[in-house]
Amino acid sequence: MATLKDIAAEAGVSPATVSRVLNEDESVHVREETRTKIFEVAEKLQYKTIATRYSKSTRSSERKFKVALILGYREKGEIDDSYYLSIRYGIESQAKEKKLTIKKYYYPDIKSSIHSKIKDVDGIIAVGYFQGEDLSALEKISENIVFVDYSPDDEKYDSVVVDLTRITKRVIDHFLAKGHNRIGFIGGRDCDELDQREAAFREYTSYKDIFNEKDIHIGGFSSMSGYKMASEIAQGGDFPSAFFIGNDSMAIGALRAFNERGIRVPEDISIISVNDIPSAKFTFPSLSTVKIHSEFMGEEAVNLLTQRLNNQKKIPIKVIIPTELILRNTTRDNN
Repeated sequence: MATLKDIAAEAGVSPATVSRVLNEDESVHVREETRTKIFEVAEKLQYKTIATRYSKSTRSSERKFKVALILGYREKGEIDDSYYLSIRYGIESQAKEKKLTIKKYYYPDIKSSIHSKIKDVDGIIAVGYFQGEDLSALEKISENIVFVDYSPDDEKYDSVVVDLTRITKRVIDHFLAKGHNRIGFIGGRDCDELDQREAAFREYTSYKDIFNEKDIHIGGFSSMSGYKMASEIAQGGDFPSAFFIGNDSMAIGALRAFNERGIRVPEDISIISVNDIPSAKFTFPSLSTVKIHSEFMGEEAVNLLTQRLNNQKKIPIKVIIPTELILRNTTRDNN
């Protein structure tokens, strides 16, 4: 931390003069260029007066912030995909650590009455997909918003995400390196837009000259949806030797369908999915997947919002959480 002596040495004046100028002592007589120089050096060295440091620390310790946790899915979504449950757990546990008061709202329940239900909050953590009029509605509640699992505008909002495009390319490259020249995709959509995994799969397999529209299967993100799509694939008889599946829940449903129809995994079909939910290691065979540190995503969202609420930053930050490819028994090269 910079001291008065540090500023005085660079500005070419005495520490006493620096102190009186920074504390806006009107009785001190210095030239205007000297006064400007002192403030410029203080700003460069990020010096803060004792009064400023005390007042900020006092405000931070005394103020109890209220935060709305807005979850962009129905409550049942946490049953269908524990990825969201893990994010919420991370948010709530870190909020308790930071002494934030959190009240959660499942988005479909408040869509038509968002203004009347959420009042007097200092900030918002929004999990999932929000666009257009939904963003406008959130902004009317609070200007302090952190998005998790989606970034609507990098230059305007704080966000915590994973790079699903990079994950998709990594899985495709892995399959290609293992000799799979026909790779399928089982995915879902939460809205009219293509999911990032699907968009990346289409683009990257086209770039690798292995794209085939009939090997792309789109439904919901639940295990039942994965089961139905895999059942249709099995009944068709002509299928790829490897599948990238959008999340573990769908992959678990697909595994069940393939097992019931005598399709061997990984001998007939190799599978890699996304998330590494707790049950992924206990499926039969155990699921190869890309681990997303979802609980940490929630924790980091709380940290970003806390910094903003305490006036510690003004510039939006996008945090990209690293991921890890975990190879188990649904691929032939498990470690």
